[in-house]
Amino acid sequence: MPFYQSQYQPRRQTTVMGKIADVERYDRFYDIAYDALRLGRFPQLVLPAGRLVVRAMKGPYDARGIPPSSSVSTENRFSGLRLDGRAGQGALYVGTIDGVLREHAHYSLVPKRTGLQSAAPPRMWKPGASDNTSTFIQSQKAGAPPPSATSKFYIFRVARSLRFADLRLTSLAPFMTQLRVTGEGAERYQIAKESPVDFQISAVGTAVDYSASRGIADAVFDQRASTGHAGVCALSSRADTDSGLVVGSDLDPTGGLVFAIFGQDSTTVSALVPPKDSAQASFNTYAELRKAIQDSSSSG
Repeated sequence: MPFYQSQYQPRRQTTVMGKIADVERYDRFYDIAYDALRLGRFPQLVLPAGRLVVRAMKGPYDARGIPPSSSVSTENRFSGLRLDGRAGQGALYVGTIDGVLREHAHYSLVPKRTGLQSAAPPRMWKPGASDNTSTFIQSQKAGAPPPSATSKFYIFRVARSLRFADLRLTSLAPFMTQLRVTGEGAERYQIAKESPVDFQISAVGTAVDYSASRGIADAVFDQRASTGHAGVCALSSRADTDSGLVVGSDLDPTGGLVFAIFGQDSTTVSALVPPKDSAQASFNTYAELRKAIQDSSSSG
């Protein structure tokens, strides 16, 4: 098979860093998303006005602000440097209560990089051993403080409806299957006919390579003026320590969604506002946040 090169953004030079490990995969998924968005075929999800969303954050920054380094990050799934070295889009990451709990558990438990060293591989669960992921989540529900003293949880209501490109695997499955059935995948995007469609679907959700998911996210950002998408959404994939399973649900029928709202670094996302029906908008523990959401749901 010949080397695949993007039909929309050919590059003379390529910078590969962070978790974008495969340039061909990035280009292929960028093109797939670009065409589907232009034709109105890409799956989407609308976050309606009034819906509650949550953010866990460290430090003194504006909780509604896109981090100042988001557009040049090499570690974010949906935002950061482009493959030619240019700054990309920034993004504010928020989620439903399950999504934020899973992301919070991941970033609290997964070993961090030190200097030039890569992060240690996630701890895997062994039969008979305690599951640290499950233990941590239960302790957070019970009121334990976050590991970082500067961490807080923030709650917002969506002031106006926001449309997102839907990267949940359940939404991508019929989309990618149709692409393969029509033969367009093989002809236009050079996807081998013998390659199982599950490979293309699962590539978007892998925790070790962001090539496919960033290719889609960059295409969404590039067409946002014509499609009206605020960003992308996906199910949280942050169950990647110990047993690798987070099966509990906490007041959240979505399964744990995460939203990346695109924008420029250091700008405030005006579509998120503090809820008027809550006594406060920030919480020191997950348990306090959980109770506020529960009280809000009961009164609503």
